[in-house]
Amino acid sequence: MTAEQKKAEKYERRQGPDLLCRAFSILAVLGWLLFIAGMVVAHYASPELDTGLVRYWDIDIRSVWHPRLTAYLQYLLWAAAIVSAISLVLNRARLRRRGDHLHFNIVMLLLGSIGLLLYLNLQV
Repeated sequence: MTAEQKKAEKYERRQGPDLLCRAFSILAVLGWLLFIAGMVVAHYASPELDTGLVRYWDIDIRSVWHPRLTAYLQYLLWAAAIVSAISLVLNRARLRRRGDHLHFNIVMLLLGSIGLLLYLNLQV
């Protein structure tokens, strides 16, 4: 094999990121926005803290998860998990070269969404 043949093998034919490669970034941002929105909803849906001051003043607090907000939270987490799963499937099907890489944040988003869904199903 000559030097010219080695050079021809390493020639990059891609002119830049195509639409599908850009879709990975768009799906990642969309998934994380859904997850962050879910965390905001989780803050308002979770039971209120029972502190000493609350007990001293005998303030009524909610000790259970808010039903409607919990349903919204589950929808948001399912949407984040589905978006990240679609991104992983597209990533696996599209990126085949040695220099291509799996996006770690998508894996973390999928694991976080599934973990929180399991937590909600055990708590509620």
